[in-house]
Amino acid sequence: MKHFFAGLLALITLTGWNSPASAEIKIGINAPRGELAAMKEFGALATYLEQQVGDKITLVPNKVANLLEQTEKGELDFVLANPVQTIIMAEEQGVIPLVTMEQKEGPRFAGVIIAKKGSGITKAEDLKGKKVMALSSSAAAAYVFQSYHLTKKGINPRKDFAAFVEGKKLDDLVLAVNAGVMDAAFIKSGTLEDMAKEGKISLADFVIVDERKDPTFPLLHTTQTYPEWFFTATKKADAATTKKIKAALLKLTPADAACKAATIKGFVDALPLDELKTALKTLQLRPYK
Repeated sequence: MKHFFAGLLALITLTGWNSPASAEIKIGINAPRGELAAMKEFGALATYLEQQVGDKITLVPNKVANLLEQTEKGELDFVLANPVQTIIMAEEQGVIPLVTMEQKEGPRFAGVIIAKKGSGITKAEDLKGKKVMALSSSAAAAYVFQSYHLTKKGINPRKDFAAFVEGKKLDDLVLAVNAGVMDAAFIKSGTLEDMAKEGKISLADFVIVDERKDPTFPLLHTTQTYPEWFFTATKKADAATTKKIKAALLKLTPADAACKAATIKGFVDALPLDELKTALKTLQLRPYK
C-alpha cells in the first residue's frame, strides 16, 4: 500500500495534477503596420497584463479585416481595435468597450490624405480621376475618416477616382505614393512622422491634401479627430478578468515599460462614438449597410 501511494504521488507530480494550469487569455491586436510591428509595440503590454492578472496572455496581431473575422469565430477574449472595428463588434457581436487608448497627442486621432510633392494634388477636388490607395473599409483612419471627409465635399471615392486600391499595411501605401505608383493614399495620423523617424521616407517629399492646422492636435492630418483605439471585452471574457484588466489598463502611466514600448500615455475611460457612427451611417458602411 505504501508503494502504491508513493507511485500515485509521483504520477500526480509528473502530470501536473497537483496544481491547476493558469488560463490563457487571447488578445487580438489591430496591426495596420504589420504583425511584427504590432508585437514590438504591444509585447510589453502583454507582459504587464500577465503580471497584473496572473494568467497567460497571448497576443494575436492581425490585419484590419481579419481581426473582425477572428472575433466573430470566438477565437479572442479581448481586442485592441480601431473605433470602426469597435462599433462593428459592439453592434454585431456584443463586445464591451472598456477603455480608449491615449497617445502622446491625446485619446483622439485623425486621417491623412497624402500625395507626392509636385503632383499638383493639394485639395480634395484634385483627387478626381486619380489613383488612390487605402486599407479595407473597416480601417478607421486609413479609409473611413477620409471617405467621410470627401463625401461632405461632394466627392464619392467609389466613383470619382480612376482607381481605388486596397493595400495590406500603412507603410505600403506611403511607399506607393512616394514611388509614384499611386497618386494619393489614405493613412493614419502619425504614420508619416513615424516612417520619417525610422528613415524610410522624408516628410519633404509629401503634401497633405486639405491639411488642417489644429494647435490641440499637432500631427499632420486632413480630417477631424475621432476617438482612438479601444480595448474591448468579447463575450468569451469573464467578468472578474475583465474587471482586473480594465483596472490594470487605467493604472498605466507614460513611465511604464508597456507605454514606452507602444509610445502611448496609457488608457482613459471609453470615449463616446456618436460622431463616428454618424460617419458610418452616411457612408452606408458596416454595421449600417
